[in-house]
Amino acid sequence: MNHDELSNNELNKSIGNIDPETVARWLESSGNYKVLRRIQMRDTFAGQINSPVKVLVVDTETTGLDFATCEVIEVGAVLIEVDQDTGAIGAVLGTYGGLEEPKVPITPENSAIHGITNEMVKGQRFDEAALKTLCDEAALFVAHNAAFDKPFMLRRFPWLEKSIWACTFRELPWTQENYSGRKLEYLLSDCGYFHGAHRAVEDCNALVHVLAQPLKTSQRMPFQVLFDSANESIYQIAALKAPFEKKDFLKSKGFRWNADDRVWEFEAVGFSEGKEVIEWLREQVYCTTGKIMLGFRIQAGVDRYSGTALKQQFKEV
Repeated sequence: MNHDELSNNELNKSIGNIDPETVARWLESSGNYKVLRRIQMRDTFAGQINSPVKVLVVDTETTGLDFATCEVIEVGAVLIEVDQDTGAIGAVLGTYGGLEEPKVPITPENSAIHGITNEMVKGQRFDEAALKTLCDEAALFVAHNAAFDKPFMLRRFPWLEKSIWACTFRELPWTQENYSGRKLEYLLSDCGYFHGAHRAVEDCNALVHVLAQPLKTSQRMPFQVLFDSANESIYQIAALKAPFEKKDFLKSKGFRWNADDRVWEFEAVGFSEGKEVIEWLREQVYCTTGKIMLGFRIQAGVDRYSGTALKQQFKEV
């Protein structure tokens, strides 16, 4: 009988009372298996934290993609303490998870993404006081797609207008650190984990587990990078009149098409990345050694990831 023919009962009988973790480690030690462990809610990650700063990890589920017209239907938030020198995560200080019924019904297409139905949110309202208690303690807000989550949160909770956010999707060098991808599922797998439903609190908890591990190549802690980048301005660079034949090249670099302004744009975190992108455009897109005309929007401090439409400036560089 091969392993495909063994039922769960037969497997349990053959293994007996062996601890599953022991089996997992044995399989890993063979070199022929990669074992993923389901993430668990934890009260603490590291030992003593000498220079603690409180960080709130946030995730939202919504009725759509446009924060100006769509609504938040679920908020997840996990408050953690992080050592501002080492980047190590210490204790989990608090958790919030809540649903809210939107004014417009959730579509089947959106329910298929996050699993939240109209029946689940009927009559539900966010416990705003409980959420605000956690938010008021946080010095920094972190989300895996802050450009999505922050505008939705600001529209629903205007009292967050002074909050400073960092984005783990954008600001951590996952590619350079040899991860399989930037999506949370890929990062979890690379860290040896998996999680269940695509829900807000579960996604927050998953992200905390990823951020608790050193980066694969440099061995720096992710929060050491985030604490530095959170103080950097974001430079939105518009490649004005870029040649049409360069569109795939621009896309591969990370530029996104702005359909309203009909221009390719890139968000650079910090002056150094902005300078590198400008030189890349000069050499690879415009194919010149002279000056090029670009558009710039600069977000700093509380404006980072806020979704605020900033006036574009044009400059020869």
